[in-house]
Parts: sequence; C-alpha cells; structure tokens
Amino acid sequence: MKKSLLIIGGLAIVIAAAPLFAAFEAHVINVTAHIENALKVMPPDDMTFGTVFPQEYHEKNLSVTTSESFCNANQRRVLNIDYKIVQKPKCINATGEHAPVNYATHECPKGYEPMLSLCPFLSKTPKHADEPPYEDYGVPAFHDPSDPASVATGTINKDNDILDEWIIDLAVPCFEGMCAQDWPEFVASINPDANPADYILPASQESSDFGCDLWIEVTDIY
Repeated sequence: MKKSLLIIGGLAIVIAAAPLFAAFEAHVINVTAHIENALKVMPPDDMTFGTVFPQEYHEKNLSVTTSESFCNANQRRVLNIDYKIVQKPKCINATGEHAPVNYATHECPKGYEPMLSLCPFLSKTPKHADEPPYEDYGVPAFHDPSDPASVATGTINKDNDILDEWIIDLAVPCFEGMCAQDWPEFVASINPDANPADYILPASQESSDFGCDLWIEVTDIY
C-alpha cells in the first residue's frame, strides 16, 4: 500500500511541474499588415440623372484606377487587378434614405425596400479600347441584369493600363400605351439584340423614382 502511494505521489509531482518548464522559454512572432483597397473609383458616391423623359439618352462618366499604395513604385509583388461592375437593387426607406443590399442575400436592410429597377436601362461601356491582355468588356443598355453575361469586366495594370474610363449611359424607357412609333428603332440603335417589347414599363409606374446600385468588385489581384 505504501509503495502504491509513493508512485501516485511521484506522478503528481511530475504533472504539476510540467507547466513550469514550459514557461522558461517563449518566442514572440510579431504579425502586422497594412490593409488598403486596391482600386479607387471616381466619382466615389452618387450618380444622379435627375428627372428624365422616355427615349432620352444621358451619359455619365466613371473612372477606375489603382489606390496610391498599389501604384507605389516600390510595390512590385502584384501588378494586375481584375474587377467587375455588378448591378444590384437600390434600397429606400420611408424618409427617402438609401442603403445598399446585403452582399450575400441581395436583400434590403430592415425598414428598407427595393426601388423600381433602373438597372436594365444602364450601360457600362469602355470609353477607350485597351490593348490585349488588358481589354475591358462592357454591357449595353436594354439587358437582363440577372443574366451573368450582363456583367461588365475590366483589368488594371500598373505599368500599362493604370486607368479605365467607363461611360454609364441611361436609355430612358417608355410606358405601356405611351411609346412613340420609333421606340423599336430607339432600342435597336442602342442594343440590336434586345426585344423592344421587353423594356416597356407598366403605365402604373409613370412619374416614379427608379434606382440601381453599381458595385465595382475586385475579382483577382496578381
């Protein structure tokens, strides 16, 4: 019985002493990072067309370039940024304040609801043709925003293509029973592949506010 107690007591001493030995030496690895957006977008906020009328055509400019850190001459680890311009519903509350949708669910925040969609009537067209492999691909107005092919894409290269300029145009739709006779020609002049009948709005939506959010999303940095 005495021998058994001594053995158990010895084990207790070894187990209790183990943490003391572990604390005699420590190595600290200092981990830091400066995190910054790769892209800079101009204008950075609102793009307002104001009051418009059926079959009017309006243009706004959008520029995409690199952040100051990305284009720093000493930064050579990554040189290219691929991005896309995605359209998402614009949300509004009872007081007229706007908010973006949830990125994952595409749902409006609590207390907000989606505005009537302006997205099908907005183009994203490159202002200049870039040389391969830095081409940008646009989308004309009168398109289906839910179609994956209706996403504009661009590439920035810090040595050869540091600025992409886009034309965001609004081709204003008409309302059912009120369209001009040349409505089909108007649509075809902007997007020959579109069916003009698909882009006539219900008469009940006349004199309403429409909205669309453009999200410039980085898809790759290399």
